Amino acid sequence: MRAAIWFFLIAHHVPLDLSLSNETISGRLTFFPIGALIIPFLVIKNALLRMSERLGASSASQKRAQLLALSFSYSLLGTLLSLLSLGSTVKAPLYVVFPILFLVSAVSGYISSNLLPEQGIEFPWQRALKLAYLLLLALVGFAGLVFSFSLIWNFNTVLDLTRVIEPGIFGGLAFLIIQILYLPNFFISTLSYIAGSGVVIGNGTWLNPFVHRLDEIPAISLLGGLPIGAQPLFILLALVIVGLGTAAGKYGVSKYQDEVELRRFILALLGIIAGLTLIIARASSGELLSPNLESVGPHWYLMPLALSLEMGLGVALFLYTPVAISKLRNFRT
Repeated sequence: MRAAIWFFLIAHHVPLDLSLSNETISGRLTFFPIGALIIPFLVIKNALLRMSERLGASSASQKRAQLLALSFSYSLLGTLLSLLSLGSTVKAPLYVVFPILFLVSAVSGYISSNLLPEQGIEFPWQRALKLAYLLLLALVGFAGLVFSFSLIWNFNTVLDLTRVIEPGIFGGLAFLIIQILYLPNFFISTLSYIAGSGVVIGNGTWLNPFVHRLDEIPAISLLGGLPIGAQPLFILLALVIVGLGTAAGKYGVSKYQDEVELRRFILALLGIIAGLTLIIARASSGELLSPNLESVGPHWYLMPLALSLEMGLGVALFLYTPVAISKLRNFRT
């Protein structure tokens, strides 16, 4: 039961401190599977459906009140359960348990119940927010295809890493589920690799298309998809990011004829992309049970910078290339 509550906390991305007798697996656990968030999402969605059936709600304000009451009760009970399950070997800062549980449950409820305020898209930042969300989804999907191809290409390495673990039948099933839940993390790390900001797997490591600073990897099957050595040609995949920036510039020009409004849209778009990228990069990285693996995942502070710069380059190419060509023609004539 205690282990089940630990998994409950991990699924909500609550950081854990492990002080086990085996020093090799003692440390902090903050590298969580993003895919595990689907569990609280489905739980909150089902709970809201039952609440609406039992209590009824005639207006959106009543539904929001029910959601807030459910999130508060859910977080309070989860915090009380964590008090019973945590001890000297597995600890979590109690001052972050309740806020994280409340945030995850409230956001899950708002998304699943479509309770976000409805309003027409009028301002540049609103269009920029929607477009940035769609662009990041497209980029993560593209990175997922690249990572899947890399797994197939290095399938023998993946098998070797799985044999090292020897999980058995039930352990193998649990291990497979965990690997599936970690796939979004690896998709985001692949996007960071494509953008050039790179990936880290422990202290002193760095992987990007031009640098391969890595001596050994943990026995995680998905890490078999890592490239062997530097792959400079992979930086050409960043042209996809630049191309989406060009498409964003074209969309902005089609919506805004006024230069001031267009400038606001572009600045809002790049700022929101940087902010959203920072969130997903930070959520997909962390420490993995050992001080030697203090940082695992994308370079969370470099990834937003690289991605927004490449997107901005695409926007600038669309906006200023015709101007440059026109000036060049006038100069020749």
